[in-house]
Amino acid sequence: MAASAALFFTAALRSAPLSHAARPDGEPGARKTVFDLSHGEIFSPVKDGPLNYSSFYGMIKSSGQDVSVTYEKATKPELEGVKTYIIAGPSRSFSEQEQGVLRDFVKDGGNLLVLMHISRPVAMLTESFGIIVSNFVISEASDLISNESQDFYVSRFTAHPVTSGLKKIAVFGTWGLMAEGNASVVASTSGKSWADINRDRKFDSGEPVQQFGIIGISGFGKGKVVVVADDAPFANKFIEEADNRRLSENIIKWFMR
Repeated sequence: MAASAALFFTAALRSAPLSHAARPDGEPGARKTVFDLSHGEIFSPVKDGPLNYSSFYGMIKSSGQDVSVTYEKATKPELEGVKTYIIAGPSRSFSEQEQGVLRDFVKDGGNLLVLMHISRPVAMLTESFGIIVSNFVISEASDLISNESQDFYVSRFTAHPVTSGLKKIAVFGTWGLMAEGNASVVASTSGKSWADINRDRKFDSGEPVQQFGIIGISGFGKGKVVVVADDAPFANKFIEEADNRRLSENIIKWFMR
């Protein structure tokens, strides 16, 4: 990422890793998935409606997993027996204690999926796994949907189980991300996209023009992390757009390995 754009990414301090004991893969509940609903989530995985995630929830259930929601903050007892923890569209940030618990969870072999509707509430959490998220929305110059600069197709992928078989995914108002350390970007915009700093949906002088990450992955300890800079591909209204459903299936399958 160019230094000019990096200046606009939300800075966050890392939490120190905690000590922990590994969870055996064969432990009961190893196929249990939980959606967090304790941080003012804007949309729901268990309600119908165009912007909710009930179709994605159903896909996870159909894969043979025990899937549910929690209204409790992440604690070690709350995560006992959970294999995959999903954070989708929170409006409130995670405390340092919660971040430590989730780092511990992933390092012990858990999976973490973060779907962003607002970037700030998850910025410190994702940065602790090497995935830095922007505080600006991305606009694109090509592959637009309905001629809207912030709604576009993403077709630049790095080979990975999460991107297997994808030709393009559709996003509708996405943030940007970049990766450091053991993390990596596996889906990105074209090099002609720009940081829409003033959110007027048109390019203005001084706004950084470059390639931005849309999907980041990280291996952390024994676990896996996936961060998607837009939650729209998983919403009922958009999950059938382009290869959005295939993306959902790929993430589910990768987490089950």
